[in-house]
Amino acid sequence: MVGRLGAHAMMPTFTLMEPSDIQEDFHLSSLSSMDELPKISVDDPAIISLKVELDMNNEELSGRVVKFLRRSLKAGIAPFYRQIIATPIAKEDRIWSV
Repeated sequence: MVGRLGAHAMMPTFTLMEPSDIQEDFHLSSLSSMDELPKISVDDPAIISLKVELDMNNEELSGRVVKFLRRSLKAGIAPFYRQIIATPIAKEDRIWSV
């Protein structure tokens, strides 16, 4: 799934990576563990949209890697990666969660 929150051009696109894609990705090949990646919460709006689109729950998403593609003036399109963690970022009464 490739997603973009809203239709704004400055929003990066993102995909949920499969384990086989992670092994083949040039940028991730130097990592000894996926735990070295920066983290992103299951309550992040991008991850919530993945959860709804793919009909997955927090446990299924926890530990997976999301690849974001950001436009850059110098690099063209710059990928960056985040590991999904099951830690919430807000109180239980948040309105944006599913």
